[in-house]
Amino acid sequence: MRSNHRRLVRRATAGPRTVGALLVMLLAGAALLTACSAQATTGGVSSAGGDAAAGAKAAAGADWSHVLQVVANLKADPPGKPVVILLGGSAARESTIGDNSWRAQIEAGKGPATAAYNLGSSNRTLAQNVAIVQALPKVPAILYIGINVGVFTSAQKTATISLPKPITPLPPYRQHRYSQSRILSAARKKTLLDEWLVKRYPVFKKNYASNLKTLDKLLVACKQRGLHPVLFELPLNTAIIGHALDAPVARYTSGCRALARKHGVPWVSFVSTAPLPNADFYDLWHLVEPGRIVWQKLLSAKTAEFLEKYGL
Repeated sequence: MRSNHRRLVRRATAGPRTVGALLVMLLAGAALLTACSAQATTGGVSSAGGDAAAGAKAAAGADWSHVLQVVANLKADPPGKPVVILLGGSAARESTIGDNSWRAQIEAGKGPATAAYNLGSSNRTLAQNVAIVQALPKVPAILYIGINVGVFTSAQKTATISLPKPITPLPPYRQHRYSQSRILSAARKKTLLDEWLVKRYPVFKKNYASNLKTLDKLLVACKQRGLHPVLFELPLNTAIIGHALDAPVARYTSGCRALARKHGVPWVSFVSTAPLPNADFYDLWHLVEPGRIVWQKLLSAKTAEFLEKYGL
């Protein structure tokens, strides 16, 4: 690629050229060098900011497409066994090993065979969860509603969804975006924590009350469809966070407990009862492989308890 660049320069200076033509040729060579450099460092995938943003958007789109496809399939052909669903954002998505593993673990824990689905997706809002619940079939189901600080930052109050045509079997889906092979350093995680407090905490404060109302509507929607909702706190990297988020966590915990009492539904949290080490997290919220093993085991055992409690 460097020799190509030199040839471009020689050709550009060999004879009369306009300034515009020279500039075009030199820029083309520079772009070629940049592309080759990106391929050499990323295995053929550009590391430019625009491409990274596009990749993140595509991954989020795949999450949401999977969620809608599962809901469409369930609606078209309701299963004859209990349904178990985990709703939430990307922290929920990363908190289980996989649906087949989760189902097998529930059954191994003396629960029945289930149709268990992790329907977590990036940047999920409570308003979207209401729309999802309203589209679910009226079948026996336990529905975990993932709760963390991010849930209360959205400004969205209502949402509609459009389901695709049912597809059986489900198209291939890559659930995880994070791995223990590459996690952020402790210093970087602490920087993210500081940034959240400066940039996102004010948004949390602004939108908390409206999101709590939407969460109330979500619980009502669950009851109307005969579902058994569970307010479920998602993973939190307490090893790094310490007491820095005590105020927002205490606020949403208090609000969720009040709603749980109002609607007679459980509030479940493993955050304090089974704290995970920093190495189990990619950042402040997203689990990697070792953390998923621990978290899913706890969730499976709790699910088996609820299935027995509700006679499912």
